Amino acid sequence: MRLRLAVLACALVLAGCGGFTTADEAATVTPAPVPTDGIQFPPGVTADGVVPSALASAHAGSLATTDYTITTQQVVRETDDDEVVRQTTHTRWVAANASHYRGQYRQNASQYRAGWSTTAVDYWSNGTIVATRYENRRGEVTLLRWAAENDELLTDLADEQRLEGELAAAEYRVVRRNADGDVVVEGTRLRDPERLVTPLFVRDIENLSVRMHVRYDGTVVARRLTYDAVLSSRSVRIVRETRITEMGETTVERPSWVANTTVSRRE
Repeated sequence: MRLRLAVLACALVLAGCGGFTTADEAATVTPAPVPTDGIQFPPGVTADGVVPSALASAHAGSLATTDYTITTQQVVRETDDDEVVRQTTHTRWVAANASHYRGQYRQNASQYRAGWSTTAVDYWSNGTIVATRYENRRGEVTLLRWAAENDELLTDLADEQRLEGELAAAEYRVVRRNADGDVVVEGTRLRDPERLVTPLFVRDIENLSVRMHVRYDGTVVARRLTYDAVLSSRSVRIVRETRITEMGETTVERPSWVANTTVSRRE
């Protein structure tokens, strides 16, 4: 096992993280009659709901040849006293055809009431090298880079797998359909909670609510997921939000810290 892979992976394993929707999108609305004026549904969406694999595939396909920014935020809050147990933010800037990308992951946690701890991971790749900056809770920084192999590049930059899990976890209905072909879908009835990617040590999911804004081409540009669960022995409320922004307008810059990275060796 390589140290360099562990440094990059820690950001993704700890998270189970989330993105934003507007207040209007987050509100529950009464479904309106589906229009019959000839407007087509986005790929993977039908009058009866969604086809998880088809919609997730359309989402990833629409992003494959453009640049974009994807941001997820997740808050885990204790139900009894409303205390924030864990809060994470993960942002990725992705170039067209995933030729290069940059990511930033931040986690603040007080899960075991031993004081707040912070984890910060930054990473960048141009397809040839991967560079990481890891800062632990004591403020100690590790800078590494290595020659990229196929299994060391992030392969789910568009969040396709997690999205498909959220789609498969609930039964969906179309609650709004716009003249431009965009739709809003909502799921409140659990179908397969095991498909959800959840934070570590979370179990007993209930009261799930998911709301997604799907563009005419199948891009899920905003989604909001909430549910109750048990984290260790504590009852918690989890809110995870995701948003795709700056499609066709994202610039993936090389961070200044990359110049100070040292070459990682194989262990």
